[in-house]
Order: sequence, then C-alpha cells, then structure tokens
Amino acid sequence: MPLLLSTGCAGRSHTSTGEYRGHAPWLPPVVAVVVAAVAVGACGRFGGGGAALPALPNLEGRTAAVAAHVRAAYTEAARQPRSPAAVGALCSAYHADLFFADAARCYDALAALDDGWRWRYARALIDIELGGDDRLADRLRAIAVAAPDFAPVWLRIGDAEFKAARYDAAADAWRRAATLPPPTAAASEDGPPHVPEVPLSAYASLGLARVALVTGDPSGAREILERVVASSPSFGPAFRLLADGYRALGREPDAERAVYQAGRRPAFTPFADPIVDGLTRQSRNSTLLLRVASDATLTVNAAWSEYLVRRAVEFDPANPDAVLKLARVLRTLGRNEEALTFFLKYVEMVPDDYLGLAHIGSCLSAMGRYQEAEGYFRRSLAGLDDATTHYNLGLLMSMTGRLPDAEREYRRALVLDPAHADARGNLGPLLVRMGRTREAADELKRLVADDPENVGALTNLGVVLLQQGRANDARPYLERAVQLVPEMPQARAALAAIGTK
Repeated sequence: MPLLLSTGCAGRSHTSTGEYRGHAPWLPPVVAVVVAAVAVGACGRFGGGGAALPALPNLEGRTAAVAAHVRAAYTEAARQPRSPAAVGALCSAYHADLFFADAARCYDALAALDDGWRWRYARALIDIELGGDDRLADRLRAIAVAAPDFAPVWLRIGDAEFKAARYDAAADAWRRAATLPPPTAAASEDGPPHVPEVPLSAYASLGLARVALVTGDPSGAREILERVVASSPSFGPAFRLLADGYRALGREPDAERAVYQAGRRPAFTPFADPIVDGLTRQSRNSTLLLRVASDATLTVNAAWSEYLVRRAVEFDPANPDAVLKLARVLRTLGRNEEALTFFLKYVEMVPDDYLGLAHIGSCLSAMGRYQEAEGYFRRSLAGLDDATTHYNLGLLMSMTGRLPDAEREYRRALVLDPAHADARGNLGPLLVRMGRTREAADELKRLVADDPENVGALTNLGVVLLQQGRANDARPYLERAVQLVPEMPQARAALAAIGTK
C-alpha cells in the first residue's frame, strides 16, 4: 500500500519581527522601508565648473560599509565633476544606501550633464518611495516617451494614475504594460541573477482588476483574476483581490477559499525591475538588502536571496536581523548545519527571542537530534505559545512514535492558527497511523475543499479512501494529484493499486 505523505517540514521560516509566516505589506519599490531623515550639508559646486551637488551628508551612526561606499563615490565625483558617469555613480550610491534627499538633489544636478531617461527614472523611484505627488504621472509619462518599450514605467504610470483616481488613464497604462516584453536584465558579474517570479502581464492584469472593482464591475474583475491565477498560480495578490471580487458578487464560500489560497502564497513579490536590481546590487545598506531578500521567493530566487543576505551580514555584522535572515534562508534551503551556526549566533545576540530558540529546535530536529530539539521547543513554548512551534514539536513527536502527544500538539497549533496548512495536512496521516481512518478522511476532505491544489492532501486522501476499500471514491483525488504533479510517486502507486483490483 502506498505510503502517506507528510505535507510539511520542521522549521517554517519566520520574519525578523517574530512571525513565522507571511510577508510584510507591499509598498511601492525601490523598497518598503521608512528611512529616517538624514542631516545634509549645504549644496556646493565641485571644482572646475562641474555639477552643483549636495555636500557629503552626515554619516554619523551609519555602518562603516555605508560610510566608505558614499565617501568613495563622493571623492570620485569631486575629482570628475563634469563626468556623467562619476556624478551618476554618486547619485546611485546615495540612492542605494537610502540617502533619498541627497540622491534626489544629486539626480537633479546630474540632469545638467546627462538627461538620460534611466537617471530620470531612478529619480522618479525616489518620488514613488516617498509617496509621490500630483505631477508624478506626468514625469513618468515623459520617461515613457523616451523609453516606450520599458514595461516597468507603464506599470508605475498605472499606479500613479490609479492613486490619483484617474481610472481610465490607469487602465490605459496597464493595458500598454501588458503588451510589452519583460525588460532585459543588465549583465552582472556581481552575484546571481534575479529571476522574475511572475510575468509583468500579471501585475498589469492585477491593476486592471483593481480598476474594475473600484468602478463597480466585480464580474469583470473576477474574469480577469481567474485568468491570472490560472496562468500564474503563485501570485498571491491575485487570489486576495479575487476574494474581494467574489465577496462583491455574494460568493462568500469562494471568497474564503481564495483567501486561504492567498495565505499559502507570498503576500506580494515586487516585479523584477533591472534598474531597481542595479541599485540593490550596489547597496551597502542592510535594511534595503534584507527587504529585497525577504521579497524573493526561495523556490525561484534562492541564490538571489542568499546573495543579498550574505551581503547584509558582511556589511552590517552586528545586525541581528541580518544574522537571523541568513539562518532562515539556509534552513529553508535544507542546509541545516550552516543554519544552526547562525541561529546560535543570533540567540547569543538576542537571548530573549523565544522564536530564535524554536528555530534552533527545528534545525536540530531536521538533523535527527530529537532530544536536544525537544528541549529548545519546550523552552520556546514556555515563553511564547506559537502555532508553528507546536506544529514542529508535534512533528518531532510523530517522528519519535509518540502519536497521542503529536496529535495534541497539532491540534493546539490549529487552535492558534486554524489555517495552518502543515498541521492540517499532517493530522490526517497521523490519525491513520492511530487507526482512526474515518476521522483522517474527514480532516483531509476539509483541507482539499479549502486547498484543491494541495497535492499532498489529495494524495493522502486518495490513499486513505483506498485503505477503506473505497477505490472509486479515491480515484478522482489521486488523478487530480497526478495531473498537478505528474511525477508524484505515491499517487501513481495508489492508482496502480486501484488498477489491479
């Protein structure tokens, strides 16, 4: 008989604010951060009649890496005040290291030397970061005249027009963006590529659906979004907006399922923009590096995320958030021994973080060091009653044969987080091991109803029904699992077993 699957692994990664799952709400790129105002010296003109540029900002309190980066760029610009490349590099250094006011003034001065659209676009990114104004859309449209095939500028025009309640103009911009090819990433010898996770057309369609909803056309929004989730099933925002469309149409059960699907996906992954990526690559600011790394989905952009986080640790080694993020990335990639080193370092830096203890437990459990892991889990739960830590403790107990204890921990996790998919998915197989197949089938049916593309749940439900002698009932679940993941061995073995009966 085919084996039941465990649908999750120990140690789901959590954010540096203490949450295990989810993503921070999206704000317009470059990055979703709030930057403290910086002290700025008086504007001056570099020697030789060059561009008028802001003086070197106050670097007190900045990391050594940021200070060195900015000073080097400033020195070179001062040496070559008529060079667009040198002055532009200074503007980019200010921008990449989050000196937004200085960067804006630098870009404005650069216009006297080089009025290229890329510099103007970078300047507009600062305006977007700071909330924009009534003229933002006009400035972006001027850039689009110079770069009509650069899709990101049309996406940003749509956002600016939508924010200004000019919905027809927003829709026109998003329709234009949907027709354009993705921008070509600039070649870089510095680190791995940033792989686009969702097509730009999906972001454009999301914008068109927003227009449809706000102008009273929920059916139109639903049609758009159902196409998006079919073609880009990892795009969480489309599911979340689809739920709003369903609610507007009175389809509450469908809305609840869409919300559940959204919760299983990244909250928002900003579209890949080569100019933003270029700024990110040169940044020495750990806040920016960690933010962009956190936006990356590890199933697609593991190398990009690890590269950025390692830079954050290199440039800001005393930052516990950077150490924690690197540990979480390594843990998610299954590199547990490396991850454990950084989790232990993080707990030394922040000894009162109970979730840090839980992460150490998840690493030790994945390494088969169950007794040590259990101690860390229990220390964590003594300070914080957390759903994922209960789930991980339950998984450990299941692995060590303490099935009633495992059930108790899974159910406690579900009390704290009823949508915890791993606890729901593993409870069914656990109940089968305890001889309670009817309860297991009921649990798995509820999970499949909420998450019809959960291949593990589909397979487990099919196997449970087959064990109950209900081959005809099992077949559609197993066939659906194989349709979603053709190489799924457990589902294929169960179907083969049905064929021999």
